[in-house]
Amino acid sequence: MIVYSKKIVSFVNEIKQTVKHVLTREVGLQTGKDYFCDRWLQSYPINIVIYNDANQIGYFDPTFYELGFHECLMRVSREQLHNVIRHELAHYITFINHGMVLPPHSEEFKDLCTRMGWGEEVQRAAITLERKGTDAQVEESSVLRKVKKLLALATSSNIHEAEQAMIKSQQLLLNHHMEATSIDEGDGEKVVLKRIMKQKRKDAKTCAIGNILMTFFVSVVYNRVGDFTYLEILGDSVNVSIAEYVAIVLDHQLDILWDQAQKSAHVRGRVAKNSFFFGVARGYCDKVRALKQASATDMTHALMIIEKKLDDARAMAYPRLRSSKSSSLYCEEASLLGHKAGKQLNVNPAINKTSERSEKLFLGFHHGRES
Repeated sequence: MIVYSKKIVSFVNEIKQTVKHVLTREVGLQTGKDYFCDRWLQSYPINIVIYNDANQIGYFDPTFYELGFHECLMRVSREQLHNVIRHELAHYITFINHGMVLPPHSEEFKDLCTRMGWGEEVQRAAITLERKGTDAQVEESSVLRKVKKLLALATSSNIHEAEQAMIKSQQLLLNHHMEATSIDEGDGEKVVLKRIMKQKRKDAKTCAIGNILMTFFVSVVYNRVGDFTYLEILGDSVNVSIAEYVAIVLDHQLDILWDQAQKSAHVRGRVAKNSFFFGVARGYCDKVRALKQASATDMTHALMIIEKKLDDARAMAYPRLRSSKSSSLYCEEASLLGHKAGKQLNVNPAINKTSERSEKLFLGFHHGRES
């Protein structure tokens, strides 16, 4: 996962300055505020992120034109850091010159390093990362498992039991969030970003899922990159992991609800389908909001704190974020059907056909990129 905090933002700025220095002084390219130009004056972004969920020390992702660096590099020497930066820039420039057809450490990559005067210390830049889980990771998995059990109980046919399970899951997330905040006071709370649901375009189903995910104390942003749109989740690491899991379940569950609605009420067409999905999200969010208001008042203060921190996190991760509004046709009948279905909706792990994959994602086992 990509991570953010006040210290990490400062570290990103330090890396950006080093990247620009290397590009201008060593590679001989022009740079601007957040971009550089190749020899044909074609511009490319300088997009830097910090992550902590993989064993590789750095990566270049051509999909996002993104340079990623592991959080542990904040604790190494400047020489080690600069060599890793040169290594990933070599991947970036090799991609610009040759495209994606080459293997990561091709002869072209090595030739580029040689021309730049970057020796073996750059070409093989790597630092061994500890694979042992920390106490915080163990605690995090424990919280995830507890919330998963409560979400399963929230599907109970006993209305009182289901509502109590939903409230307990919310309270568990709130308590964990407040405890994590008190631990991280020195640096401000660390938040993470996870990209999910890659698709050709933003649609009503994705928006509905995003609205539902926000009830799990995360912020969502729809990010268009090249030919694809991603749903990006931002927040506390536990909440983001849960939201990712819920999104996988809902992606399948909402299709089932729509099929049932078509059979029961004979609603048809894209307008009805979009209206139905938005109605489901509104109904579910209304249910959760009502349950929160009916529960203990000590949740109110914690909710206000989390909302403020999510606003701060969005500003940190997306300093130039712009809001957009879209208007679409509306089917009242389908919307009302969706609202009713949303009021009855519970995240049911058993519905997801890809349960093994969901379990791995839910417990935080994520695959890394090539360095």
